[in-house]
Amino acid sequence: MENDTVQGGSGTSITVNQFSSTANGTLVFNGAGIFTYTPDPKFFGTDSFSYTVTNGTAPAQVFIQVLAGNQPIIIEGIGKGTETSDYITGSSGNDVINGLAGNDTIFGLAGNDELRGDEDNDTLYGNEGNDTLTGGEGKDELNGGKDNDFLDASAGDDTGFGQLGNDTVIGGLGNDSLYGGQGADSVRGAEGNDLVFGDKGSDVLWGDGGNDTIYGGGEEDLIFGNDGADNLYGNQGNDTIFGGIGNDVVFGGEGDDQLSGETGDDFLFGGLGVDTLTGGSGNDTFVMTSESGGANLGDAQIVNDFEPGDRIGLAGGLQFSDLFISQSSENAGNTIIRNGSAGDYIAVLIGVDSNTITADSFTPISGTIIPIPTPTPTTPTPTTPPTPTTPTPTTPTPTTPPTPTTPPTPTTPTPTTPPTPTTPTPTTPTPTTPTPTTPPTPTTPPLQPPIAQNDSVKRPPDGSVTFNVLTNDTDPQGSQLSLVSVGTIANGSASITVGGNITFIPNPGFTGPSTFSYTIQNSYGLTSTAQVIITVNIPPTLLVNNGIIVLQNDQKNITAANLFAVDPDNPPNQIFYRVTQEPNLGNLQIVGSTPQRINTGGSFTQQNIDTGSIQFNARNTSGGDQFLFLLTDNIGTTAQSSFSITIVDDIITGTDGNDLIIGSGLSENIRGFAGDDTLVGAGNRDIIEGGTGNDSLDGGEGNDVLQGEEGNDTLLGQVGNDSLFGGQGNDSLDGGAGRNTLLGEDGNDTLVAGDDSNLLSGGNNDDILISGIGNDTLLGGSGNDSLTGNAGDDSLYGEDGDDLIFAGVGRDLVLGGPGNDAIDAGESNDTVFGGTGNDSIIGGDGDDLVNAGDGADTILAGTGDDSVFGGAGNDSIVADLGDDSIFAGDGLDTVFGGIGNDLVFGDEGNDTLFGGEDDDTLAGGGGADSLIGNVGNNSYYYLAPTEGVDVITEFNVNGDDRFLFSSLGFPGFTTAEGTVVPLQGIIVSNLGSEGDNISNKQVIIFQDTFDNVQAVNAALKNQNGSSDTAAFFVYRNNLSYGAFPGAYVVGYDPNLSDDSLPAFDLGILPSIDPQTNNISTLIGPSDFVII
Repeated sequence: MENDTVQGGSGTSITVNQFSSTANGTLVFNGAGIFTYTPDPKFFGTDSFSYTVTNGTAPAQVFIQVLAGNQPIIIEGIGKGTETSDYITGSSGNDVINGLAGNDTIFGLAGNDELRGDEDNDTLYGNEGNDTLTGGEGKDELNGGKDNDFLDASAGDDTGFGQLGNDTVIGGLGNDSLYGGQGADSVRGAEGNDLVFGDKGSDVLWGDGGNDTIYGGGEEDLIFGNDGADNLYGNQGNDTIFGGIGNDVVFGGEGDDQLSGETGDDFLFGGLGVDTLTGGSGNDTFVMTSESGGANLGDAQIVNDFEPGDRIGLAGGLQFSDLFISQSSENAGNTIIRNGSAGDYIAVLIGVDSNTITADSFTPISGTIIPIPTPTPTTPTPTTPPTPTTPTPTTPTPTTPPTPTTPPTPTTPTPTTPPTPTTPTPTTPTPTTPTPTTPPTPTTPPLQPPIAQNDSVKRPPDGSVTFNVLTNDTDPQGSQLSLVSVGTIANGSASITVGGNITFIPNPGFTGPSTFSYTIQNSYGLTSTAQVIITVNIPPTLLVNNGIIVLQNDQKNITAANLFAVDPDNPPNQIFYRVTQEPNLGNLQIVGSTPQRINTGGSFTQQNIDTGSIQFNARNTSGGDQFLFLLTDNIGTTAQSSFSITIVDDIITGTDGNDLIIGSGLSENIRGFAGDDTLVGAGNRDIIEGGTGNDSLDGGEGNDVLQGEEGNDTLLGQVGNDSLFGGQGNDSLDGGAGRNTLLGEDGNDTLVAGDDSNLLSGGNNDDILISGIGNDTLLGGSGNDSLTGNAGDDSLYGEDGDDLIFAGVGRDLVLGGPGNDAIDAGESNDTVFGGTGNDSIIGGDGDDLVNAGDGADTILAGTGDDSVFGGAGNDSIVADLGDDSIFAGDGLDTVFGGIGNDLVFGDEGNDTLFGGEDDDTLAGGGGADSLIGNVGNNSYYYLAPTEGVDVITEFNVNGDDRFLFSSLGFPGFTTAEGTVVPLQGIIVSNLGSEGDNISNKQVIIFQDTFDNVQAVNAALKNQNGSSDTAAFFVYRNNLSYGAFPGAYVVGYDPNLSDDSLPAFDLGILPSIDPQTNNISTLIGPSDFVII
């Protein structure tokens, strides 16, 4: 009320008497003439309300201008942000988005997206789809969202959340916090002191370099500390943990865990469950508490390598004086530690003489050794951001207050002289008698029912709709109508709200039309019924968005060749472009007898464009400009788009001949037209169009746009952030210095990136893409493409076709895509996905992650500790030098471990696995596999007895080999004392119930031959001492394996006394001479290990 006054005096206060509501927001009166207005979400434009004051003569009007907030940049396909802090949203398709500099927030939405934060502190959301997120430099936050995502935090102290799906999360340089989330995730800290949390699912976690803290979380995890003094926590599940190099602290947590300290002075505590502890080299501490172990010897903690210099740590109130230490009665090589002579079994020290265990072998552990609680990510799982929609702002028509009128001044009437009366002459009338008529009786017309009219309504494809059915209904009496009911709805539901409104909600997934009836009633209780027909609205589609080029101080109409949208269920006058950000370097207007300027919040239609009514008026400043808009039919709205406007100082046109045109140094649009032209921009921002012919385009300095168009063209961007479009033909594109975007489009093109971070897209046909020394993104497109990464941390996507990809130096991401690709990852720690097809992959130097994908692939992992996944198909894998982990996948695979201590899984199929040099672990998996350990002390690993019968060709030939069996797949091994290890054995030379006694024996070696494994099963049932326990056995097989007549076979019987249950052959041992008489010297109980 600052501008309100009291007429006729002063000193009289005024107060607000009444006020109306606002149409697009919430209004609160605070007293003393002060109001607080809060606009509705997504509203911008003009809102208003009126108010009156005490003793006032008329209401006053308040107009509120709501400005549009920062609308996000919408990118469909390939695009990038600005050098400032951006809010970028992708589309429902597969997007490639680079945030560039600034603290950016990028949403991928649906589709398989690649999001790159680039410089500064960025926040990335993959949302739906199998996304690739790269943080770049700075302190970034990466959120994978749904499906199977790849997150590379890169440099900086970053945070990565895999969230839903089976994700790969890599920290990169810096002290990172990484969370796998749900699913079977692969999380790698890389360099720095990292926090790694697997969370739900069976995860594979690496600390890599630095002093890392790793939490396995739920289920069965595989954890590698690698270099540094690490803190490793298994948490729930049966976990396997390797400390690596450094003085590590390893906690198993709940479950039956396998803990290995490896190199360094390690601190190992199994926690709850039956744990196996291996210290490795160094002076290690194996921690026990009064809660360790249990009532049976099988509950005790297993210490595999207690050596001089190692200590047993006593914690939780356990003291040396409480302990009872004895030698095992079953195996004289083991020491048993109990909590008192009749108390719980705490630990078994494998291969240790109890006489060597003294008080000096123990050390007290003060305080609590229980690990801190498992961390919980504090960042909530992001939801897909809503597609920004902007309501059409409405400007209310102000009410003109009535003009008061002055009452007329009264006048005194002038008296008139009365007339002189006259005396009439009387006449005598003749009387007549009238005939009376009966007046008609009035009748009341009958009441009429209301008239309900059918309604046609459109709804969005994925949502509800609210509409008023009374708008076109009438009542003959003019009485008020009300909506009383709706009929049965087959594919959704409807609810009635105030004023005749119906809200229809379709069933989830239903996209068809719906019909139902409704009933109205008038004030007299009469009713009428009509139908509602609801159809699914199809939103408009933007087909053309080409932008315009205009001179300074000039005008240019926007035509359908520049901007064109279609809508199958709406005419052009109902396709609206709502402007969410107006141009900066000129005005947008609707031309006519009275031009109407289109500001932010305004709109125009496709019909306006088609009739030539939309015009841009440029001011006297050259440069790049744009306006942002939402395309809508007032029901469905597309994502925000931008319309490009380039304002130049001059437009220079050539001829249809061979032209040489050199710019003046201003901002120019140079057009070559037909002919083989040479077009050179001398400086500033130039738009150069080659036209038809084999043209040479040189942008010069400035942020240029070069369009080769038809013909075999040569495009050189030079200095500046340039955009090069090859067009049709076999073109050569060189970005030069700056952050460039190169699109080859049609033809066999050659694209060269330059020195900064560039985006190269080959497009159709067979292209050659070469990056520079920056962190580049290369997309081959369709065709058989050649991609070269060179220096920098590049992302190389072969996409469709048989591609040749060389990643070069740097931590690169390579995705071959469909087709038979040849990939060389080059140096550094690379991540390679072969995709579908028969791929050839070379990991090169560095610790690489290689996933070959489906197809018959050939993989050479190269030097380094590599992780290789063959995928489905008949793969050939060579691990080469390093401690590698190989998972061959389904198919008939051939794997060579090479030099180093390798872990090789054949998975499904009849595989051939070679361990190579050093100490390898070979697991054939499902199928009849051939396992060749080669040199070293090798382990042959079985997860379940039903995997198949393997051929182990070199057992104990070139080293001290052993069998490993999963305690989950081979349950129930106990001795008389209940221990899991070591197993007890016997050589059976006398069969039958009066023969050798096999009671309490878990490894049974027969000197007799049998026709098949079920004959062994029957013999075990009838053997002296047979019981309902499980056992491994070794025998000579006569008939089952023709290629190995009389060969020794190792097998498993889950119940010795019940031959109705099948026994299983596990492996054929052709390296053991069938004629040997001293089998006990070649294989024995110590060769069978349960883990």
